[in-house]
Amino acid sequence: MSRSGVHLRVGKALEAAHHELTRERTVDVALEAPDHLLSGDGNAVAGVDTVVGVLDSALRLPTTLTLRVSLPAGAVLSASEVAAFSGYCRAQADAAWFEAATLRSGGVRALPRALLSSLAAAALGVVSGYFAQSTDHSLLMVLLYAVGFMSVIAAWTIGWAPIEQAMFDWRAPAHTAAAYELLSHARLEVVQRPQGTG
Repeated sequence: MSRSGVHLRVGKALEAAHHELTRERTVDVALEAPDHLLSGDGNAVAGVDTVVGVLDSALRLPTTLTLRVSLPAGAVLSASEVAAFSGYCRAQADAAWFEAATLRSGGVRALPRALLSSLAAAALGVVSGYFAQSTDHSLLMVLLYAVGFMSVIAAWTIGWAPIEQAMFDWRAPAHTAAAYELLSHARLEVVQRPQGTG
C-alpha cells in the first residue's frame, strides 16, 4: 500500500471517474485504520477528502452512493465513527453551500453597478472613436483612438468580473457541497482485507 494509506478506485481507473461514477455508484477506499476515514496519519490523506476529490472530478453525481471501505483484518467501523463521518460530511456540505451562495449573491449584487459602469466606458469609447474620425489633427486623433481603445477594454474588464462570479465561480463549491451531501447519505460497506495484503 502507498504511503498515503488511501487507495481509491472508481470503475477501472481513477482517471475515468467522470465516466464511470454515475454507472457504478460505488467508490472503494482502502485504509490502514478506521480513523483514517476522517483524519490522515503523517503524510496520509484522510479518506473522506480523497473520496470528495474523486467525486469532484465527476461530471455528474449519482443520486445514491455506496462507499466500500477496505480495512485490515479484525478492524471495524464503530457506530460512532459512522455517525461522525456523516456529521462531518454534512458540516462540510453546509460550509461549501454557504461559500457558493456567498459568491453568487456577491456577483449578482455587483452586476447592475458593473454593467452600468461598463456601458459608460463603452459609450466613452464610441464617442472617442467618433471624434477621432472627425478631427484633422493627427496627435489628437491618436489620443482619441487610444482613449477609445482603453475604454472598450475597461468596459469588458469591469463587466466580466461580476458576470463570472455570478454565473461560474459559485459552481465549483456548489459541486463540492453536493459531493459532501451525497457522502453524508452514502451507505458504508466494510470489507476486511486478508492479513498480509496491502
